[in-house]
Amino acid sequence: MQQSPSIVKIDWSFIRLAVGSYVGMALLAAYPFSEFATAPVTRSVAAGSAMSLANLLVGYGVIEFSYTKLHTAFLKWVLGGMVVRLFLMWGALLALLQLDFHSAALMMSLLFLYVMNLVLEIYYLQKKVDTKSRAISS
Repeated sequence: MQQSPSIVKIDWSFIRLAVGSYVGMALLAAYPFSEFATAPVTRSVAAGSAMSLANLLVGYGVIEFSYTKLHTAFLKWVLGGMVVRLFLMWGALLALLQLDFHSAALMMSLLFLYVMNLVLEIYYLQKKVDTKSRAISS
């Protein structure tokens, strides 16, 4: 018997929140960067932002993929995914540093945006758990 493929639903409200957060950060940083930052610093911050956004979107995908699984499998996917993403980010960071990106700007942008990503991921996980709890209690 063949099983039908599961359809992953995209939570566009979270995607809008994540992209809006990044756009908001870009708007807040636009003037200081245009006045005070050099081209290598701006390039490094842009690269760190792109890496961080990719990290967030992969994390979102892992949460969506594993959400319907058993609790232990869900935790393995989410926490294991965090470890894998962290190592991938570390590898990408080392590669960018070898390509003469501005190290301080790259590290600071990654640090700041990684913390913002953690807040967004925790918010999204809490939202998913609340939704699941309401569905079970109904």
